[in-house]
Amino acid sequence: ISLLSVCICFLLLTTIWIQIGSMDVKQAIGGQAQEGKPKPEMWVVMETDGKLKFKLRHIPNKIAKSFGNSEIASLEGKPDYDQLSSFLAKLTGEFDQMDMALIRPAEKTPFEDIIRLMDVFREEGIQDLGVTPL
Repeated sequence: ISLLSVCICFLLLTTIWIQIGSMDVKQAIGGQAQEGKPKPEMWVVMETDGKLKFKLRHIPNKIAKSFGNSEIASLEGKPDYDQLSSFLAKLTGEFDQMDMALIRPAEKTPFEDIIRLMDVFREEGIQDLGVTPL
């Protein structure tokens, strides 16, 4: 009983040293109420061979016909970042409201490829980025 009381006292005294950490995280899609028109979205699917497939949602029909289901080829198993950069420059040049992209990597996509892809998006002005789970 004395050992138990010493342990309880020790635990009560050490609780002041514990800091509770938290991180503010917002859910990208689905957590907020829809206000009016939905925001334009770009979904990027990373294939295992390095290809990138694009799906654009909530955009005008003219832009959807031009860029709707585009595909970026791969170079030696990695995405062609130069072709991606020119594609994004064209897209943001014609439709400047595009500022959100959601990336869906393949199961065995290297982490470096995902980070590099996100860097290219940021360089082209698309700031709201997310990675969807597999």
